[in-house]
Amino acid sequence: MTSIEGNQVPRDASIAERRTDDRFLWGYLLFALCCEIILVTLTYVDSSLVLALYLFVLVVLVMIVGSLMGMVALFRQKFRRAAALLLAPVIVASPFLFPIIRLEYEALDLIRFYLNKSQYDAVIEKLSPTERASKVVFFKWGVTGILDAASYYWLVYDESGEIALPDEARSQGWKDRVYPEHRLVDEHCLTSAHRLSGHYYTVAMHCVGA
Repeated sequence: MTSIEGNQVPRDASIAERRTDDRFLWGYLLFALCCEIILVTLTYVDSSLVLALYLFVLVVLVMIVGSLMGMVALFRQKFRRAAALLLAPVIVASPFLFPIIRLEYEALDLIRFYLNKSQYDAVIEKLSPTERASKVVFFKWGVTGILDAASYYWLVYDESGEIALPDEARSQGWKDRVYPEHRLVDEHCLTSAHRLSGHYYTVAMHCVGA
């Protein structure tokens, strides 16, 4: 009887230790995913690049320590722990390793758009049907920049849809209405447009050395 109870205690301790380890591993991977989402969000928000940089440095330090712990776990043949510790840095670096940051930015664009859609609709509804059909309305969505690089963002209402066309495919009448105020074509800049909903588009212009 005593022998059975003696064997039961170590087994129960082993199960409890394994459950604790599992919670840590899933928690660490979730932490890495949250860090990745927060970093992308901060780089998306105006005036948050410095905060994003500080957080990035902190996360990198944590991931380096975690990777070293993962190598030790791998050496000790604790493969599940090693896999989680070594996978976390890949999760954090995923926007740079895989083409997913554009998709994350598009998701943030949609969230931002729908949170404020009533305000944009109110401006457009004040225009007559003729004005809405001919006018291209720009809503400022911010500017970010570092050194000689700058990025400009707008939400644009354009019933013609020409905002999403290459410059050579746009009509001269459209250019005459838009370019005097919003010069979207520049040798130092790369401009892209993405349709959000209806006649609303997001426009980003990234310039270097302009």
